[in-house]
This record gives sequence, structure tokens and C-alpha cells, in this order.
Amino acid sequence: MTLQNDPSRHAEGAVDFGFDEVFFSRTDKRGVILAGNDVFQRVSGYGWGDLLGAPHKIIRHPDTPRAVFRILWDALGNGHPMGGYVKNRARNGDHYWVFGVILPMEGGYLSVRLKPSSPLFDKVRALYADLCTRERVEGLDPEASARMLWHAVTEAGFTSYTTFMASALGQELAARDIRMRRPVDPRTQRLIDLNVALEQVTQEQRKLLRSFESLQSIPNNMRLVRSRLEPSGGPVSAISENYRASSLVISERLRSFVTGRDNLCDRVSRQAARALFLLGADRVLGEMISRFRHAEPVAGIDWAAEGAGLERLRASGREDSRVALKSAVDHAEELTRSSSEIRRLMLGLDTIRVMGRVECGRLRANGGGLAATIDQLDLFHAEIKTRLETILRLSEEIGSAMSRFASTEFGAVAKR
Repeated sequence: MTLQNDPSRHAEGAVDFGFDEVFFSRTDKRGVILAGNDVFQRVSGYGWGDLLGAPHKIIRHPDTPRAVFRILWDALGNGHPMGGYVKNRARNGDHYWVFGVILPMEGGYLSVRLKPSSPLFDKVRALYADLCTRERVEGLDPEASARMLWHAVTEAGFTSYTTFMASALGQELAARDIRMRRPVDPRTQRLIDLNVALEQVTQEQRKLLRSFESLQSIPNNMRLVRSRLEPSGGPVSAISENYRASSLVISERLRSFVTGRDNLCDRVSRQAARALFLLGADRVLGEMISRFRHAEPVAGIDWAAEGAGLERLRASGREDSRVALKSAVDHAEELTRSSSEIRRLMLGLDTIRVMGRVECGRLRANGGGLAATIDQLDLFHAEIKTRLETILRLSEEIGSAMSRFASTEFGAVAKR
């Protein structure tokens, strides 16, 4: 029996369908529809004769920003799976929202779509409305609109659109379980928790880098103090130069895995997000495959062949997720090692800071300016140590959690 839509979410002109219903469609490389299921046909309002051989964009609604399709096609064109919230339009002009899991496959693309209901969905609808308005009023092209969408995603705390979509898929699957009055799948919850932890550690890394950048002003302050207290080359000069050199080494080390193209943090996040998205997609594909067994015959669609194609896609997706998860585990271990190295380097900075405090004591009444500068260092160092400990803890937890998840999900295969 089809579960009915939540009445509070039903709006005039919206096509009604259940949370337990799953859309399926397959297209060629150009986006021409080659196959679909009964849910897709019924909700779209088109007959099979109108759907098969037609471009998939016949159901496109103008309230979906062009930015979304630009991001989707860029990912798919590079062979990467991607997801997205999409507002579609039925033949009679009514609309319906879906969360689509879109996967490249031999000869084209596959899309499996769910009814969205998570709190994130409400935020996305508001964002889409703003983007569509700006596209129309400002004449934004898809590229400019995509940059705005990407900026909104990063402002929300996500490091990439892939991590955003992996998080969205996990949240939609969990929300759907609740709507269907069944327990949240433990695997889905683990995916959500891992994604949250990954985003948290990346944000902590960036905050840590900003803290180190702020330290760069301290040696300059020391040199100003030195000019009033001693001739060039004295103890305060040596302390400020040593501190500057050591802090620069740490800052450069941090930048190598926090900023720049393909940095270590992004590699961890990107590979983990890819694995998590594919594992979420695996659950959706499994449900879709089971429904093919009860599909009514449709002229022009070979359900046995469609099911076999999905089985192959599911198997390759699981292998891709295994490889991505293994890569993410390796990168997470490297991240832990890098964080440990920075903690070790911080001990050297602490030694220099203590020398500055000793020099304050030697100067006594004349060392007021130096004492204030060292007080600043005390605050910065305390903040940095706290962030480092958080990063180390999270990195270790993420690596261990992903290793356990891989062992549970893939068994001995994960240890290759």
C-alpha cells in the first residue's frame, strides 16, 4: 500500500506520491529516455509512448536553478556519481520534488529518485528560490549560478558539493525511514555520523590555520619591544626571530594539508564522501532491483535486462566505494600523522615562549611591553593546543570508524 504524503507538505498543484515509491529512469549520453518504471510514468503524467525516446528535460521545472544541472552534468561527464534536489513538472503543469541519485553507466546514465522530507530539504528549497530569482533578474549564466550555489554550500560548512550530497542522501534516507515508520538503518546513521565528523575536522583544521596566521604579528611586536629595550642582536631579538622562523614552518606545514588544490583534508573528505554516497546509493539500488521483479510489462522495456544492468552497476559501485573508503582511511591516517607532527613542532614554539617569559622576568619593570606580547602568545598557544587535540581525536576516530565500517561492509575485501 502506498504511504500518502504528509498533508502539511501538500500544496495546490503538487503531484501526490508516497514515501515508499521510488522513481527509476535510464537515459543515453544525450539524456534521451530509454527506460523508466511505473512511478516515473504515473507521476510525470506522460504515456510510455511520450516518454521513451524523449529528452529527460521534458519534466524539467523552471524553479530548479540551472546551477544544479551544471553541477550534475559536470560530475557525470567526469564519470562521478552525483545527487541533487530537483523540482520536476508533470505533463498537466503540476510539480513534484525528488532527491535524485544519478550514476554514470555504460551507454548513459541512471537516475533513482526518492521523495525528500529532511529538514535540509526546506533549506534547499529556499536557496533554490533565491537562485532562480537571481538567474532571471540578473541574467546569470549556469556557471555563475553554480558558483553561487557552491558558495552557499561552503558557507553551510561543507568542503565540497560531493560531501554536501553525501550528507543530503544520508539525511533523506533516515527521514524516509521515519516517515515509513521503520527503524533508521544503522548503516545510514553511521554514514551520517561519519560525514558530520569529516566536516568538523576540516573546519577545525581551517580554524587552526587562521590561528597560526594570527601568530605572524607576534614577532613584529617583539621586535618593536626590542627596539626600546636593547641593542640589535640582544636576547629579545633572538627570541622573536626564532619564534618567527618556527611559526612559519608550522604554518607552511598546515597550509599543505588545509589549503590549495587537492590538499590532504579535501582528499580525505572527497574520498570518504564518494564512498558514503555510493553506499547510500547501493541501498537505493537494492530497493529498486527488488521492485523490478513485480513490474508490469511495458512495450520497449526489457525488465530482466534492466535488472541485470542495475545489478552490474550496483556491484561496480560497491567496488568503487570500497576503493574510495580504503583511500580515505589511508589519507585519514596521514592526516593524523601530520597533526601529530604539528603538535611536536608546537613543543618547540612553547620552549621559545617560555624563554620569552624568562626574559620578561629578567627585565622586570622594563619588560611590560614584552610581558603583554607573551600574554598574547599564552592565549594563542592555549587555543592552538585545544584545536590540535580536537583534530587529533577526530582524525583518529574517523580513521578507526571508517576502518570498522569497511570491515563490516566489505569484510576481508577491505583489507586488500
